[in-house]
Amino acid sequence: MKKVILTGATGLIGKEAVKPLIDNGFEIYPINSQNCNIFDENQIKIKFREVKPQYLLHFAGYTGEGYLTSEINYKFIDAGLNLLKYFKENNGKRAIFAGTCFEYDFKNTPLKEDDPLNPLTPYAQCKVELYRQASEYCIRNNLSFGWGRIFYVFGNDENEKRLTSYIKNNLLNNKPIEIQCGQLIRDYMYSADIARAFVKFLDTDVTGAVNICSGQGISLENYTLTIAKALNKENLVKIHKNITNQPEIIIGNNEKLLNLIKFEPSKNIKNKIKELFNVY
Repeated sequence: MKKVILTGATGLIGKEAVKPLIDNGFEIYPINSQNCNIFDENQIKIKFREVKPQYLLHFAGYTGEGYLTSEINYKFIDAGLNLLKYFKENNGKRAIFAGTCFEYDFKNTPLKEDDPLNPLTPYAQCKVELYRQASEYCIRNNLSFGWGRIFYVFGNDENEKRLTSYIKNNLLNNKPIEIQCGQLIRDYMYSADIARAFVKFLDTDVTGAVNICSGQGISLENYTLTIAKALNKENLVKIHKNITNQPEIIIGNNEKLLNLIKFEPSKNIKNKIKELFNVY
């Protein structure tokens, strides 16, 4: 059995990783807020000493209200490095951590892993700093280390403040919705597919940053209308195209995901939305 410690095991993506991990022969030892405090170094030390995992898959992070600017992001730098410290002390071999597309300096062409970074929020800044320090630590200690940069996500039990939940919850309750910047183009991927991509990544020897993304963009207008059509609620949707200082396009280049990880995301977002809402 390949022992893996899975952090964020009850989160949007972490919970979706359980089945593919089992399917790929991993024995899972989850860490969540109920069984181990990721900020308590002693609890982490005991957990790794008990399990002695060969693998570590780290999704834990704060994604609640105000997550982009929350001070708790800084605590996740130390927490991530402590995970690696006790992983190494107990003969761990390979770790994969979750990053974000917000690390990048955005541009209107697909973002590549070696493109310049320009994190503008504490959330993104802390991700970049953790990636830098974790990479250096793993090189010094002969650990195999990968970093999956997640783009835009939709999935089950998403935070109610996020766009998909806003659309879903209102439409299911026959309430009208308004989208303010429908012209913006984003790279959306289903949470279960993201989890499968991470598990595939974990089960390779590929190191460094890898974009976890669909590689294609969809406007917020079309994304919203795709959900509305799946629920037969198009009449409740109003789209605006307001002027905004947000990046016009955020799309990832997924050549490394395709060619090195050998994972091909679904190109049919309509089918994934139907899967999410269980409508066919």
